[in-house]
Amino acid sequence: MIQVNALRILYVGHRNAISAGLQAFFEQQNQIAATTDTQPITLTVMTNQKSALRLIRAQPPAALLVEVEQRPKSRLRFCETVRYRLPSVFIVAVTRQLPAKSEFKFDGLITLPLATQKVWTTVEQLTERRTEHQLTCGPIDLDLATRMVVTPNGRYTMTPKQCALLKLFIQHHGKVIKRRQIMESVWETSYLDDTRTLDVHIRWLRERIEPNPSKPIYLKTVRGIGYCFKIT
Repeated sequence: MIQVNALRILYVGHRNAISAGLQAFFEQQNQIAATTDTQPITLTVMTNQKSALRLIRAQPPAALLVEVEQRPKSRLRFCETVRYRLPSVFIVAVTRQLPAKSEFKFDGLITLPLATQKVWTTVEQLTERRTEHQLTCGPIDLDLATRMVVTPNGRYTMTPKQCALLKLFIQHHGKVIKRRQIMESVWETSYLDDTRTLDVHIRWLRERIEPNPSKPIYLKTVRGIGYCFKIT
């Protein structure tokens, strides 16, 4: 079964009133999510940019909300650094007005004073964007747009073939996929006399997603047929 992980959002700013308002909003939304199919949200609040960068590296968020009125130049440099390190993140400015002559392009804007509708509009934009290119299966997040995969073992940028292979397994979660089907789908060939390329890619995936690649529990070989990817 494909599981929907919580939507991770990071807020960076010093104003307690803003962080408290965001916390209250997301707590209310999570109460609704508990009784519907709405994706739950986790909000982390940080005031230190260096600590925020360390957290982003360890636990990449889906969205970054940045209060930019205080220390705007520093905040914009911080946003540029985050964009470089994590191209897929949705960066939203939280401010009364964007800094003049800013070349940085934010993905969204929450204007102050904070209002529920403004925050909700931003969450809707983020959700729509993620559904277009984001696949999640258990602890594995695959961003098709940036070819970025996030697993408990780390965050990695994949080649187009590696990305296509993992996408195929996620979309056929719990099903046995024949080697021929994999070759036809990912490599656009039915030639099976030499499948060393497939074997190498399978080994690479296991190194990224398995707790112990030598004893795979997610991506298993079905002898004489192909492979089965399943996270329970």
